[in-house]
Amino acid sequence: MSNCNSQDSCPDVHAQLLQLYTRLANKPDTDFGWGTGKENARQLGYNETWLEQLPDCVWESAAAVGNPFTSGPLQAGETIVDIGCGSGADACVAAMLVGKKGRVHGFDCTPAMVDKASSNASTCGFDQVIFKKAEMQSIPLPDASVDVVITNGAINLATDKDMVLKEVLRILKPDGRFQIADMVRDPSVPDVACGNGEESWADCVSGTLHPEVFVDMLHNTGFIQAELLAFTGYRTSASTIGALFRAVKPG
Repeated sequence: MSNCNSQDSCPDVHAQLLQLYTRLANKPDTDFGWGTGKENARQLGYNETWLEQLPDCVWESAAAVGNPFTSGPLQAGETIVDIGCGSGADACVAAMLVGKKGRVHGFDCTPAMVDKASSNASTCGFDQVIFKKAEMQSIPLPDASVDVVITNGAINLATDKDMVLKEVLRILKPDGRFQIADMVRDPSVPDVACGNGEESWADCVSGTLHPEVFVDMLHNTGFIQAELLAFTGYRTSASTIGALFRAVKPG
């Protein structure tokens, strides 16, 4: 695990992330060694209506590690934030769920992904979706302005996860929900098999935590009802697995 406190202070990690996810945005047919695209989303339990109603361009650069929408329903008119939004697949699903009176903000640190997400939303006619370049540790939204924060495979990439969680807590309204799909250490794999020093941070391996550690971090940040819901079966290595979590900001 890196000792860096932010991705700005970890230039190698940040450069790896930008390089990898720019390639995913621009060349989605590349074999990345982990699941991407519409079929991957289908295997993770995304609603078939979403898969068919949203055009293929929305899904082609998506690298979902789980389905954060299974953690709780989104309601019409709500304001949603997707951190580490990538090419915008989850944000577009959220736009379908909250409707024209809702609002969806997507933030990602990779310019190519932000551009692609904006193009995808435009193709879908989603005027209620806004994408911007931003780091997860510094989200350009006011305090207590968001009903739900979703994220998919992103927090493990942050070198300062505490700062990310504090930022999510800040922007959520009281009783706001945090719905998370992320990569974690597979608790069934002995620790001796993990951390050989050659693991990739950008490939969602080196930055992963044990699930109980992540739940503890959520509680320590100030969330309530933080829990691990399920493992998704998605893998980026023999020692990592996708997982679903949820938590709530106190009212």
